[in-house]
Amino acid sequence: MMTDLENPTPPTGNDEHLVAIVFDKPSRASEVLVNLVHLQEEGVLRLGDAVVISKDESGRARIHETIDITAGKGALIGGWWGVFAGLLVGPLAIAGGAAVGALYGKLVDKGLADDWVKQMSEWLEAGRSGLLLLVTVDNKAKLIRELSRYEGEVVTTDFPEPVRLELEQALRDSATDASR
Repeated sequence: MMTDLENPTPPTGNDEHLVAIVFDKPSRASEVLVNLVHLQEEGVLRLGDAVVISKDESGRARIHETIDITAGKGALIGGWWGVFAGLLVGPLAIAGGAAVGALYGKLVDKGLADDWVKQMSEWLEAGRSGLLLLVTVDNKAKLIRELSRYEGEVVTTDFPEPVRLELEQALRDSATDASR
């Protein structure tokens, strides 16, 4: 049987999709993200944003945003530039640098919505992890093959229905293979 996985469509460059996958181990989402970064280097996909949420057995959540620059991070970066400029120009540059950095963070925060990330972290059960992605897929077959190595569950995505089903099947097949 021939599927569209065997004949990937050419990338359009603008098809960024959201996907959230939950794993049964607190460290699994980080492991999968490392492998997806390798796939990105090979041209299989492009990560627009990635967040790893993990909860230890006591239910304490850790959120690791890998790409998103928040206003606070922007203010910190801008503050450092302001300190550097302050050494050359004067003390007002420090405050100006922090303000410009905060504005930059607000303007470039186009990744995963912070409120949604927080809701996912509250929803996630103890002892599990989640991988939240904004991703553009250029080679679906290779991505599906890589994800089939892991047992996980797609909890939400805006991929078209056939792609969502392929993702779910790949993550489910790993669980079936592991139980054999």
